[in-house]
Amino acid sequence: MEEVRAVTYKYAVKNAFEHEGKAQIGAVVGKVKALFPEVDLKKVMPLINEIVSLVNKMHKDILNSEYSKFNVAGWELKHVEKEKALPELDWFKPGMKLITRVAPNPSGAMHFGHARPAVLTDEYVKKYGGEYILRFDDTDPKIKIPVLGIEKEFLAEFKWLGINIDKTVNASDRLDRYYAVIEKLISDGNAYICDCESEEWRKLIWESKPCKCRTKSTTEQLILWKKMLAHEIKEEEAVVRIKSDLNDKDPSTRDWWLARVVNEVNHPNKKAQNKHVWPSYNLASGVDDHEMGINFIIRGQEHVQNEDKQKILYKYFNWEYPHTFYHGKISKVGDMILSKSKIKELIEKGGLKGDDDPRLATLKSFRRRGFTPEAIRKVILSIGLNPNEAKISLDAFASANKEILGEVNEYSFFEEPSKVEIIGVGKGEIENYGEKIKFSAGAKLEIFVEKKEFEKYLKKNDTIVRLKKAFNAKVASTGKLEFVSFDKENYPTLSWTGETIPAEILLADGSMKKGVCPKSVLNAKGIIHLEGIGFVNIEEKKKDCILFVYSYD
Repeated sequence: MEEVRAVTYKYAVKNAFEHEGKAQIGAVVGKVKALFPEVDLKKVMPLINEIVSLVNKMHKDILNSEYSKFNVAGWELKHVEKEKALPELDWFKPGMKLITRVAPNPSGAMHFGHARPAVLTDEYVKKYGGEYILRFDDTDPKIKIPVLGIEKEFLAEFKWLGINIDKTVNASDRLDRYYAVIEKLISDGNAYICDCESEEWRKLIWESKPCKCRTKSTTEQLILWKKMLAHEIKEEEAVVRIKSDLNDKDPSTRDWWLARVVNEVNHPNKKAQNKHVWPSYNLASGVDDHEMGINFIIRGQEHVQNEDKQKILYKYFNWEYPHTFYHGKISKVGDMILSKSKIKELIEKGGLKGDDDPRLATLKSFRRRGFTPEAIRKVILSIGLNPNEAKISLDAFASANKEILGEVNEYSFFEEPSKVEIIGVGKGEIENYGEKIKFSAGAKLEIFVEKKEFEKYLKKNDTIVRLKKAFNAKVASTGKLEFVSFDKENYPTLSWTGETIPAEILLADGSMKKGVCPKSVLNAKGIIHLEGIGFVNIEEKKKDCILFVYSYD
């Protein structure tokens, strides 16, 4: 609790100094959450309120002194937590070479679900050395159809994440090799062609009974296999099955399917477009892992059952199965959409503008919103190989990104800008959002403020406000501001700006917010903070407008 107290005081002083003596409770709470992500906010809120109240009552000289003291020490954010270590590879011995892979289906843009095993795998490659292979599991020409050219996008995303890929492989280039493996299994009596009706076959399997196809001769099986390859046997008329223990306690591993026929092949790989027999994931993945020499794999827990299936294949060929680690499912990433099928459906229906829409959990979206690859990696490593289902809040990404970026520039944003004249200004110079403004005594000065905020003070009689980082002025009934003094006083703070530029913000829900911001934003880049909005990423600068994408609070 003492650490929380010290941090709360430190950042309350900083915020008060930057906001004319009035620390904003929300900003201080944000710093506490960033530094102590495990803290129970309900328990510490009374303490935070007490400290903020104390700081807001400080005399400006004391506040300035406290700020100077902390400013010398620095303001960098550092999580008060221990890094989660990944488990060691106990089987790895000196002289061995680590060969590992990830195998995404290139049917849509790379998303956070792809990034998790990719980054975890990369951590082991960086620690143990070895070879990192990117294998595209593009063997579904009917449902999860690969997107033409998307492999290049995946490679770009891997590079962005700091992952060095040594070799890429497309499973669709290896269909003939899978055919050879299937033919060998059939010839050895370890696989068969099954033309049973699916429900009938399933009923027998659950009763641990063989179907009529299983006992046909090897010669007859090979004839049927050739007919499948020649497309004389059509889709849903037959599949190839591996022979396994029909008494296996898990019915799903009993005689699992090796390959099927697809009538209408829709695939970008020209070499595969005339092929009508397509392998199952477990056949293609199992064969490739062996032939690429893979000895280590990290993947989701949904593949535990697949390991059991593939080990049946490995046993027939006396192959050694790779060492494996499994992680739990990620079911939620803030309010972002993670499901590839859902993303594809919404894009096709016109509900999304593309695979970089801020509502999506794609890496394109994260990058568009200004998240750094270091922040993405940090979040992934904080989850580690946790076998439990993970729900990741946007706060986790925001905290990591803030730590990476440090302090960023802050600017005003007005949805309804109102021009206000200031009269009676004394000689001086001020700087607001990077814009230096000089004026002589009695000069006419016009500024922009938020209309609703200004009207709030207009309703009161002769309210004195503090123009942020500038001077004090009285809100006159005429709608003008009358200069009072330059002295820092604890008056209500009024945000303002001089020259403005129209601005548009693409929000997290896909909607747009329009207004104006200081023209000096044109000199900024990357992530900035807009008052009343939060952190935003500068996407495009035009002469007549600046475009932002919302990042986080």
